[in-house]
Amino acid sequence: MTLLGKAFTVVIFLLSAVFMVLALAVNASHRNWRDVVLGDNGLKNDIEKISRVNEQLRDSKDRIQADLDREQAARRTALAALQTQVDTLQDQLETSENEVVSLRSDNSTLVQLDESRAAELQRLTDSNIALRDQIRTEQQDRDTLFTETLTLTDQMNTLRGFKQELEVRNQQLIAQATRYKEVMTSKGIDVNEPLDGAPPDRNGNILQIDRPTSLVLVSIGYDEGLRKGHLLEVTRNGRYMGKLKVRNTEPDRSVAEILDDYSEGILQEGDRVDTTIE
Repeated sequence: MTLLGKAFTVVIFLLSAVFMVLALAVNASHRNWRDVVLGDNGLKNDIEKISRVNEQLRDSKDRIQADLDREQAARRTALAALQTQVDTLQDQLETSENEVVSLRSDNSTLVQLDESRAAELQRLTDSNIALRDQIRTEQQDRDTLFTETLTLTDQMNTLRGFKQELEVRNQQLIAQATRYKEVMTSKGIDVNEPLDGAPPDRNGNILQIDRPTSLVLVSIGYDEGLRKGHLLEVTRNGRYMGKLKVRNTEPDRSVAEILDDYSEGILQEGDRVDTTIE
C-alpha cells in the first residue's frame, strides 16, 4: 500500500469517527417537534396568545391612532385658531407700530410746539415784566401829574377868581370906554388924530412915481396915522434923498408930492420913506 492510500485511509477513519460523534449528538438532542408545537405549552398556544395580544395591541393602536388623529385635528384646529390670532396680533402689532411712529411724530411736533410755547411764554413774561415796570413808572407819573393837577387846579381856581375880578373890571372899562367914545363923538374929536398934530413914527416904501406931476405913491396910509399935510423923509441905503408932502391918504397907501427944494437925488421906486416932524 502506498503512502497516499494510507493517508486516505486515515482520513476516512477520522471522518467516520466525526460522523459517528455527530450522529450520537443528533440522537441525543432529538426532540418531538409535534409535542413542542401542539402541546399544552406548545408553540401554537404561544402563537395564539401572541396573536390575541397582538390583536389587542392592534385595537389599542387603532384607538390610540384615532385619539391621535382627533388630537392632531384638534391641534390643527387650535393651531389654525392660534395662527389666526397670530395674524390678528401681527396686524395689531403693525397698527400699534404705525401708531407708535405717528405718536413719535406727534410727540416731536408737540415737543417743538412746547419749546415754541416756552419761548413765547418767556417772551411774554419778559414783556409782562417790562409792562409792569412801565405801569409802575406811569403810575408814578400819574401820581405826579395828579399832584400837579391838584396844584394847577388850585391855581386855576385862584385865576378864576382873578378872571372874575378882571371881567368885572373889563365891563367897567368897556362902559367907561363907551362913555368916552360917546363924549368924543359928541364933541367931534377924532381918536386917531395925533395929540400934537405930528404923524406917528412909521416907515414904508415908494411904490410908484409919476415924474411929470412930481407925485409918488407910498405904502403907508390912513390906518398908520398918516394924514394930509404930513411930511415924509426919503432915504436909500441910509442916504438922504429928499422930502415928500402927503396930499391924499387911503387906508393902506398915500399920494405925496415931491418937494424939489429938499431933493438931493433922483427918487426911485423902492426907496424908504419915514414920517418926520414938520
